[in-house]
Amino acid sequence: MKVLLKIVGLLFLLPLMSCTQTKRQYGPDEYLYMVRTEADKFGYKDKDGNMVVPLGKYHMVFTDTIKTIGFVSGKGGSWAINKQDEKLFLTVPSPNNGPDEVNDGLVRMRTENDVIGFANMDGEIVISPRFADVHPFVNGLASFCKGCEIGRYKTVQTEQYRIDQMRAMRAHGDTILLDKNIKWGKINKLGDTIIPPVYDRIDPFIDDIALAFRDGRALYIDKTGSEVQYDSTKHPNQKPLDPDINNRLKYIDGWLSLFDGKYWQKVKEEQSRSKR
Repeated sequence: MKVLLKIVGLLFLLPLMSCTQTKRQYGPDEYLYMVRTEADKFGYKDKDGNMVVPLGKYHMVFTDTIKTIGFVSGKGGSWAINKQDEKLFLTVPSPNNGPDEVNDGLVRMRTENDVIGFANMDGEIVISPRFADVHPFVNGLASFCKGCEIGRYKTVQTEQYRIDQMRAMRAHGDTILLDKNIKWGKINKLGDTIIPPVYDRIDPFIDDIALAFRDGRALYIDKTGSEVQYDSTKHPNQKPLDPDINNRLKYIDGWLSLFDGKYWQKVKEEQSRSKR
């Protein structure tokens, strides 16, 4: 009778023991490989054919081979996962509806409240989420916005926004349109602010200088934010400032003020309610 009770007890414990087993830890040289069925269900298996990420768990996967982290989308948004199928952080979607592109070894991540930071390809958050809007890194620098609304990417990355923005720019000819409500600055890969957010726009750096706009004036700045004079020998890939450029500047009350249609009217009304 005692033996029977022991057997029954072990049978009862087996499911509990299996539930508490830890997942296999994959080493740096062990990869996961995407699996796709004819019914468009996605998952990942290891080199031995073991399914690590079950088919259909995520709606879409964007990484063919997971070496460190992979990008997937499912309920609640797009995520970065590790090789143990643990969700690490939410990603910022790119304009093509996939995950954000990795630039300079870093990818933008976001909180559930859409505050943006950066993570590396080991899945570590290296720049804490604190930006309403920030662009990907280019040559060690990233532009960040002061005055932008949190969740701005949901609007500006839509195809309709880009179409209407180009339409508005064409309608204004060679006029340079600047949003009076926001300012831009730059951070380095440590997350330090190296150029404060005081500029209406900062173009990409070429020959270590960038065209910037501030207080109704165009100027060249270096990577510390200091104004510099154009020099054709030092900056052969830049052009001298157009002497008429300041007369072509126009400040606007946000790009949506230039967009027509019921859809954009609804967006503007929702933004107005959120400010109250």
